[in-house]
Amino acid sequence: MAENMTLLWGSGSPPCWRVMIALEEKNLQGYNNKLLSFEKMEHKSQEVLDINARGQVWSSLNPL
Repeated sequence: MAENMTLLWGSGSPPCWRVMIALEEKNLQGYNNKLLSFEKMEHKSQEVLDINARGQVWSSLNPL
């Protein structure tokens, strides 16, 4: 089920940790994950803005 999903997350973000912990607790495995660098402003990239117009990465699990 989760094989076609990608988790976008940022290191050091407690909201991202919450989502990651919830996924593990529910045994949802096989999803892709992509670490975004806040320093390089990757959370403001067009890829993220297409999903979240505010460019905030709390994390999102979306088909890409």
